[in-house]
Amino acid sequence: MSEMKTGQIAVVLTDDGGAERWIDTFSDEREIARLEQAIEGGEEFPLEQVYTLREKQKKEDDSFGDYVESLLSQPFIRPEIQSHGVAWMKSKLRIEEFRKQEQDAAQTIAEFALIQYWKNPQQSDFTLSGRDAEVRVRIFKLAKVVRGAMSA
Repeated sequence: MSEMKTGQIAVVLTDDGGAERWIDTFSDEREIARLEQAIEGGEEFPLEQVYTLREKQKKEDDSFGDYVESLLSQPFIRPEIQSHGVAWMKSKLRIEEFRKQEQDAAQTIAEFALIQYWKNPQQSDFTLSGRDAEVRVRIFKLAKVVRGAMSA
């Protein structure tokens, strides 16, 4: 018997003139935690905290990627360094593909979860279960999404 895989997604909504509008979906645990911390901390624009975290991580990844590329472009690099650099780049490509697949899956799950939520809006934290996996869905409703964009 296989072990049950569990995950979590956050679906972010805002009030758009009386109707809830789907803004974003997160499946990364760090991003969900940052969103929750920002909301609990009374941040006026909690999504900005998540986007700032994401941008910082992207800059760090890009910087390290540039470093590895510069190492690999050296004419007299030791073979073991070259093989480690190539392995890292292959791994990075696999991780990027995995993240894309994860985001696509999160979007599909969010679409289904929103149908369930709109049937019962009091249910904003629930679990969807399948044969081998379950996903905790958390609905976050924000009054303000980003600076300069105010909801009704």
